[in-house]
Amino acid sequence: MTVNTITVGPGKLTIGADAGLTNFSSQIRSGKLVPSVDKGDPIHVLSGEEVPGERTEKFQLTGNVQQDFGAIDSRVEWLWEHRGETHDFEYVPSTAAGRTITGQLIVEAVDIGGDVKSKPTSDFAFDLVGEPVFDAIA
Repeated sequence: MTVNTITVGPGKLTIGADAGLTNFSSQIRSGKLVPSVDKGDPIHVLSGEEVPGERTEKFQLTGNVQQDFGAIDSRVEWLWEHRGETHDFEYVPSTAAGRTITGQLIVEAVDIGGDVKSKPTSDFAFDLVGEPVFDAIA
């Protein structure tokens, strides 16, 4: 049996569309598309059977970004300026795999600063609007 695996990177993460496209690829230290499912309690009915509870799926794009506060075209400052806004995104975990993940996400601000004499990073978690789309890299 052959086991297929990927190595993350080189890849790409962009947020925004066309003229407003912001490329985060050179600062992303990790990235993941994270699904989660909420299941409601089953409903008991007179016959003794159970009706499944409501099932809700959610998706997030999470990861870690190298901070660049104060730099020209700072990505961290872009996140602060656009927090709460919905933007298109494209995430390619590995160009060698030939697949891309696209959709819309809600931008959130990240931490700024860290330990003295360090190169700080910030964790991020962006909720997706709807389901992500998997496709071949154009």
